[in-house]
Amino acid sequence: MLTVNATLEEILHARDIRVEAQQRLLRTYSMPLVSFTMNIAGPVKVTPLTALAFDAGLQALYAALGQPVAEEIIRPHTGYEALLVYDRPAQELKSICLTLETAASVGRLFDLDVLDTDGNKLSRPQPRSCLVCGGPVSVCSRSRAHGLNAIVHRTHEILAGFATEYLSTMAVKALEQEVRLTPKPGLVDERNSGAHDDMDLPLFLRSIDALKPYFCQMVALGLSGADASQLQALGLEAEEAMFQATSGVNTHKGALFSFSVLLASLGRCLTEGGDLFAHCTALTTALIPPQGTHGTAVAARHRIGGARSEALSGFPVARQAAVVCRESGALTALLWLMVHTEDTNLYHRGGAEGASFVKNQAAAILDTPKEGRLPLIQALDDVMICRHLSPGGCADLLALALFLQQCQAIPTLSDFCGQDPCDPSLGSV
Repeated sequence: MLTVNATLEEILHARDIRVEAQQRLLRTYSMPLVSFTMNIAGPVKVTPLTALAFDAGLQALYAALGQPVAEEIIRPHTGYEALLVYDRPAQELKSICLTLETAASVGRLFDLDVLDTDGNKLSRPQPRSCLVCGGPVSVCSRSRAHGLNAIVHRTHEILAGFATEYLSTMAVKALEQEVRLTPKPGLVDERNSGAHDDMDLPLFLRSIDALKPYFCQMVALGLSGADASQLQALGLEAEEAMFQATSGVNTHKGALFSFSVLLASLGRCLTEGGDLFAHCTALTTALIPPQGTHGTAVAARHRIGGARSEALSGFPVARQAAVVCRESGALTALLWLMVHTEDTNLYHRGGAEGASFVKNQAAAILDTPKEGRLPLIQALDDVMICRHLSPGGCADLLALALFLQQCQAIPTLSDFCGQDPCDPSLGSV
């Protein structure tokens, strides 16, 4: 995304066009509308960070107000705009919009005007506060109490803080969706603890909760352009926090590595642009490879890849799984992963024979119509528990796929993800 300076003439022209569009929608539908723009100081109105905040603002509007009767969304360099028509009282719309503007720091950058059916803009009960000092914005504006640089700097702080929280929340959501998906053969879920004597669902949730602040910091490192050594040091801190939360049980070590690379790379995308997976490859290349782990030993013994290999390649398997997940659901995506993944955890627990057994069983279930799969999955779960087989690598990849699926639903993040990978082996799963 190129950043372009918007001239005053262009901004005023965009405002005139917006007013014309508002009047046209009011005449067409005779219903109130919400006009959503961003309050961004300075000549650069659109950056990846402002675009992400705009996307999130739209999501918040849809969540609070539902889908509009009609909408027009444009994304010019003068600032993104959305006009949303609703069959609801204008005052009710205004009340909800005021809540969105004040519920979080980024809401201060939202400009949510509500026009009634006569085209009158509803006023705010209280004036806006200054972005820099928190006082009345009208006073600071008239006196020019703060220079443009201070306002631009504060705006960037708000946007960066929002991005770290937003992306880390997406990662947490993906991990929670993965662990709660039921039934999952050999894995912890809401049905049982799978092939694990030392794990259960509450333990996984505690682990995820412990990792959330570190996910925020991973994004922040990416935004600041930090080098790989800083990311690796933070990853070790996060790993220790995980072990403290789980009393030494390894719940998310592999997922922590992969999500750290993805989140830091997304931070890079939001400041530098580029392709997300190219950033992932470059960052992973710069990280010192792990030594002496079960995963590295198994990968060397059986000549297979692992979490690092997946990251070095730009997460091709997770990306394919995201396609399956979007088209056929998370459980089908997990079965697809069990067929297509050389899972080091399975090789560690059951050797090549155990890994082959799981692949064949999952493939057989995928060949069954969807409506008949559930009892087969539950039966496979029981067998894998007896054989102490757990596809933990597949679980990590599923969480990544769920995260990438979220990214692809957000225009700004989807732009960084490139095209969906094409794999004819997907078939009709």
